[in-house]
Amino acid sequence: MAFRILNNYEADVGLTNLYRNRTKLSKLEQQLSTGLRIVRAADDATDLFIADYLKQTHVGLQRGTQNAQYGLAAARIVDDALGKIYDILVKIKDKIVEAANAHTKDERIQAQQQINEYVRNIAQIVKQTEFDGRHLLAGDFYEVHFGSHKDQYLVINGNSAFGDALTISAKAASNASGAAVLGFNLSAIYGFDILGGSKSYQLNIADIKAFTIVVTSEYSKIQSSLANIEKLMTAIDKIRGYYAGIENKLQNIIENNQVMIDNLKEGESLVRNIDYASAMAEFQKLQVVTQANVAALAQANQVPQLVLQLLR
Repeated sequence: MAFRILNNYEADVGLTNLYRNRTKLSKLEQQLSTGLRIVRAADDATDLFIADYLKQTHVGLQRGTQNAQYGLAAARIVDDALGKIYDILVKIKDKIVEAANAHTKDERIQAQQQINEYVRNIAQIVKQTEFDGRHLLAGDFYEVHFGSHKDQYLVINGNSAFGDALTISAKAASNASGAAVLGFNLSAIYGFDILGGSKSYQLNIADIKAFTIVVTSEYSKIQSSLANIEKLMTAIDKIRGYYAGIENKLQNIIENNQVMIDNLKEGESLVRNIDYASAMAEFQKLQVVTQANVAALAQANQVPQLVLQLLR
């Protein structure tokens, strides 16, 4: 081996390796201090893209799950309100049957007064049944965006254009013997969702429209009122069945979203976060190698000193 003092190749190689190992050690120190395997995009741009996608998906799903919980609450509110309306309809039917067997006009007027009061109660329930400013028995639809991405939603009481919402009409005359009006202002109610592709469903109540309830006039109108009230009660049960489906669907969505959120968080953690056991093993190795680099560099710097022995 030649002895030169103007270029110390061994020292240069040792210094290069020292810089390389020190850079790796510095990167590991950053990862260990942050808990992240990907501190910046330069660490792994591909895995950073994957981790960020997983993150924005599960964050969106968390909000979507909360939206679904709101929608579930709205559906339950309407379901309970319809149950109250059904109970009142039973009382109205009872009064119609009572009036059908009344033999004096005063008895029928008394029955009509009570029927009218019940109808006013229904009108009040329709007016007060709301969620987040949406009157779900008075013509308003309610949209539930339950997912993290586009087109992951369903609509309660509306078609694909967010219209044609269910409206229950109830109005009673102000005078004692006046007729009450009760029914729907639509021939059907619609639900809309795009679960598994574009899909809409329709609950047909075409045979139920606004009708008068009058028990103070001829017997045929009393019988007609009785037939209509029974149709209306059946329609209310059908609508409650529709809402039962909405509630079950939203509950399933909430549970599925939560499972997806847990898995997406775990996936992001696997991609983004550092494995401390593996990282500490690598860190200890690099510390030893760096110390060896320093020792080797010190020895390489001693070689030119041997030239002095030749100059004495």
